[in-house]
Amino acid sequence: MNNKGDTPTLLDSVPMPAPVSTEPFVIADEGRVMLVYRIAPSNFHRYGPFARNEEPFCLVRFDSAVFQSLGPPSHEELSRHVLHAKGLCCYGAYEVLYSTLVAEWWPDVPRAIALRHFIFTFEESSFECIASDCQLAGIYGAANVACREAFLRLR
Repeated sequence: MNNKGDTPTLLDSVPMPAPVSTEPFVIADEGRVMLVYRIAPSNFHRYGPFARNEEPFCLVRFDSAVFQSLGPPSHEELSRHVLHAKGLCCYGAYEVLYSTLVAEWWPDVPRAIALRHFIFTFEESSFECIASDCQLAGIYGAANVACREAFLRLR
């Protein structure tokens, strides 16, 4: 194992979560997970343009998922997370490089699958997922549209 173990690194491939009290939405089936959350205003220029009355949300897809969790810690409790001291902060989208969670729980997974550890931090919760990939699946002008699209993509 690499001595850099458990290094949270910001994802550049997805928008950062908004620092507001909008709860993320998760829908999953066997091996696929969809995460919907509000985009941080600082990302509007990169993913927009958006109409003045839109509250943009994104849909992020995780493939070959073997674990997912939505719950504590909230932004107020994040300082107690084991990865906080290594750079895990509020309102972020991260990949944990050299994840001990992956190494300890899935040691015999073939290299072809290459499981990766992702953490998204929100106001009232955090989302963790162990999957082979994390991709931006879409940007939408409202939460209900993004959630509907998540359901459609799992069919």
